[in-house]
Amino acid sequence: MQSRKTIRACLRALVELVEDEASQNPSFAAKLDAAFGSTVATRSARVRRPQRRQRVSSAPDIFAAFKEKGAEEFSFWLRTLDQPILKEVVRANGFDPARASQRWTDSDKFVALILEQVRARLRRGSAFLPPRANGSSV
Repeated sequence: MQSRKTIRACLRALVELVEDEASQNPSFAAKLDAAFGSTVATRSARVRRPQRRQRVSSAPDIFAAFKEKGAEEFSFWLRTLDQPILKEVVRANGFDPARASQRWTDSDKFVALILEQVRARLRRGSAFLPPRANGSSV
């Protein structure tokens, strides 16, 4: 027995074939109307699913802001942003793959998450960098 997806695909192909023939052959369309009544949909009246639009991110570049402002000023700057912008920053940068932050209402939670994730991503790979030249050793 064929899977449901295969059967659905076959039936959709059959319906599209019948619609194409009905739109090109008026006598065939008349026979369909006689057999099924006037409920047969034509291709022009067919309902299509709306396509998903890709979101345009309005989130600021937080990595550039972190490097420009420094850690402490960056924290204060994040607190000046509105909650929808903080949510967009989290979504645009993939800081919460489990999407636990979707239910948050406290802006301080978003600020803490963003700070933690920015620091973690900027530290990534630092073990492979040479030691700093200012004399501090590991």
